[in-house]
Amino acid sequence: MIKYVVLALIIIGIVFTAYWMGARAENGKSEAIPVTPDTTIHDILEYGEDVAEVLAKLGLHCTGCPSAVSETLEQACTVHNINLDDTLAAINEYIKQRDKTNDN
Repeated sequence: MIKYVVLALIIIGIVFTAYWMGARAENGKSEAIPVTPDTTIHDILEYGEDVAEVLAKLGLHCTGCPSAVSETLEQACTVHNINLDDTLAAINEYIKQRDKTNDN
């Protein structure tokens, strides 16, 4: 009998933990920084075609470049001699504002 009680408590604990972790992930989604220095140009472009325009305005015209598939934002900024911190801030702010506008 005790085995079943312990087993039930373990299952309840697993279910609760999975639910809690899922709720935390959903709550943190809007505050997460979508683009980091390790994000590839390809992954950045997955946010939409409008982000390519932002990259171009920042001096990163490599959106159609074959190396963009595996090149990180940090690598692209280094190659093009562009400030990484300013670029990160501009891209993340644009995505944040665009998503906020789309939510309304």
